[in-house]
Amino acid sequence: MKILNYVSLKLIMIAIACSFAASTPLQAGEATLNTVSVPSPARLIVARVASFGTFNFLNLFVDGVYVANLGYLRSYEALLPPGRHVLSVSPELEYCTHTIVNAEPGRTYAFTAQWKNNHEVYLERGNGASKQIVAEGMPPAATSCGPGR
Repeated sequence: MKILNYVSLKLIMIAIACSFAASTPLQAGEATLNTVSVPSPARLIVARVASFGTFNFLNLFVDGVYVANLGYLRSYEALLPPGRHVLSVSPELEYCTHTIVNAEPGRTYAFTAQWKNNHEVYLERGNGASKQIVAEGMPPAATSCGPGR
């Protein structure tokens, strides 16, 4: 009786192990069939002009999310998913100027932050691959940068 229980327990364990081994290739094959191609991201570069000021910092927001505080000789590089994005810049967190970008897969979008007057900063489009990237129309009329500010 003891030998019969031992043998039946071993057979059950072997059957379970075989079922796991047999199902593994099927699951891996199903995963490769359901993969979705994701478009390549766009590249964003934001830099400051040399005359921006040694002790002046630039706050950068992408879609209302704070992403960088650019100091002297600093720039920001990131990958953007394709689609419409709002870039906001400000030397202070009291107000922002906005630029709308329609990011296309694989393109590079270069901007340079410059002073417009004593209190306003704007983004100037770079040349080359980043021409014709700012959307027509009015950017959001927000008076503050980012959420909750």
